[in-house]
Amino acid sequence: MTCFVRPLLAFLLLALSLRAQVPEQQQPTGRFLSDSFEIGRPFQYALTFRHAPTAEVLFPDTARHFLPFRVRQITITPTETTGQGLSAISRDSAVYTLISFETDPAQLLRVPIRLINARDCTILMTGIDTVFLRSRLTSPASGSGLPTGLTLASATRLAPLQQQFNYPALGLVLLVLSLTALLLYGLFGRSIRRQWRLYGLRQQHLRFMRDYNRLSRGINADTAADTANQAVITWKAYLEQLENQPYASLTTLEIAERTGDERVTDALREADRMIYGGSFSAQLPESLRVLREVADQTYRRRRQRIANRATHPVASPDAAEPSTLA
Repeated sequence: MTCFVRPLLAFLLLALSLRAQVPEQQQPTGRFLSDSFEIGRPFQYALTFRHAPTAEVLFPDTARHFLPFRVRQITITPTETTGQGLSAISRDSAVYTLISFETDPAQLLRVPIRLINARDCTILMTGIDTVFLRSRLTSPASGSGLPTGLTLASATRLAPLQQQFNYPALGLVLLVLSLTALLLYGLFGRSIRRQWRLYGLRQQHLRFMRDYNRLSRGINADTAADTANQAVITWKAYLEQLENQPYASLTTLEIAERTGDERVTDALREADRMIYGGSFSAQLPESLRVLREVADQTYRRRRQRIANRATHPVASPDAAEPSTLA
């Protein structure tokens, strides 16, 4: 019996000595570095864990395990190992800078650490630590007569506000529009003026054709003298505007000498016989048609000169242009 007891006692003593040399697994330690905080102000939380050098350790996830706090910054200390052999122990630590927007007077925090072994993963929890909200608002003292609570008004009277006009914005818009208009005019001013003159010339021609055709269609033996006179006056006034020549003050003979066109001469003489002689003939409508064609041809030549001036500008004004009836 004694021969079995002694080896057993020796084995137990050896196991106890080895156990004394191997450090026991410790719980992670987490604590706030200050006992109070202010809303929106950063404060710190320190996390420390001692373990065997061969163990793999995972610190808590900052996105989940620190709620309701928000992690703003992490300061990690490199692993420190002390001792040798079976008595060696490593120390990992980190300091978390937190921010809280909760209004609870006391707020708690407890975070997990994962210890990865060869066969499984062990979760170790820190102890619960508490931090207290520090508010700069002061409560009214009892007996001071100040209300301890505020109540929202159930009804309010709207205060009318005087509408104000944004004059600086209006000035800026007008300035931008003015500069834009000047720029466009500088780039396309000549083309715009030419198109405007062509447009005015066309409107003037349409008015002449409308009035002249109305007079030509309404001519008959009873009203031939007055109608022919109005038609010739309208025709002369229109040519005077086109050519800038005094056709309204010229006689038929002077116009015939100036133009040198036999058609114009015959048409005007036929109109004069009707106006001054009262002699109505079937040739009068044809004579008025000839005058209308001459006016239309003069209008088209006038447009062509304005269009050609865009590519070949001339220095002479319109007044110096010769008559183009011939």
